Amino acid sequence: MSPAPETIQHQQDRADLSKATGRAARALWAQADPDDLERSWHRLLAAVIALVTGAQLTAVRQSQPWLQRQLPDVTAEGELKPEALTGVAGDGRDIEGLLVQPVYVTLNRISRGFSQAMSLASGAALLEMLARTLVADLGRAADLVGMIVRPAVTSYVRVVELPACSRCILLAGREYGLSEGFARHPQCDCTMAPVTRKHRPEPVDAMDVFRQMTAQQQRKTFGQAAVKAIGDGADIAQVVNARRGMVTATRYGRQVKATTEGVTRRGIAGQRRSKFERRDGARYATAKAPRLMPEEIYRLASDREHAIRLLRRNGYIV
Repeated sequence: MSPAPETIQHQQDRADLSKATGRAARALWAQADPDDLERSWHRLLAAVIALVTGAQLTAVRQSQPWLQRQLPDVTAEGELKPEALTGVAGDGRDIEGLLVQPVYVTLNRISRGFSQAMSLASGAALLEMLARTLVADLGRAADLVGMIVRPAVTSYVRVVELPACSRCILLAGREYGLSEGFARHPQCDCTMAPVTRKHRPEPVDAMDVFRQMTAQQQRKTFGQAAVKAIGDGADIAQVVNARRGMVTATRYGRQVKATTEGVTRRGIAGQRRSKFERRDGARYATAKAPRLMPEEIYRLASDREHAIRLLRRNGYIV
């Protein structure tokens, strides 16, 4: 969807807050004693918890003013108590147990022979990811609660923050019921926008987001071959989903990059095959011929017309 300026600003504020919290958590991690990591981190833990819960509280408090600006004519039938949401993760776990995990990850890596510096860097990266995710998740939870207590809000749409991963981009603009969970990954900055009978933003789909990206962003997010395939008319969802099942297969007497996605009789690529087989333990029969990945198609194709035929044959052009 095409979100309102208030929603874009709300999303940016949330992303800035979560990133700042991650950086501040890293700074506290740097104060731990590498030679007495577990004990020194437990001494710092109270400060880390205060940092994260404080940022969570800020994220929750940002939610209601945004909804009031976004939906000035919509009445709320309840009031969110910000303190009631803080101190927990998106799945309800207490944050203290999560914030000690970087210590055990670091010690585990050291015990496996990694250098102390590399192990500490792994712990710092995990801590930053946890801090950012804990803030973003609680902010989204507050947004959803705020929508639920407004009966006029019937659903929400996903708002994608660029730069974003390819999986999030596929979900851009999709509409969900208020009872549906928000699909996200660690450090995901995507948010949601409310939908009412009178408030419905204009549709913006994955291709709209793709076109907003710079060429460098496109290559980084999707890969050069995928960008080329999309430019040649391939469906963006088919290209992204194919990578989920990427494998190595034998064809033309050598190893090729292929995918196991969409190769049953119900899949687009499978519908363009004639021979199927059911492998041991498999639930469905799959096409005998492998479904080539876009990069393999461009490596094999003699020219653009040949590449387009292969893209169509392999279910990327629908």
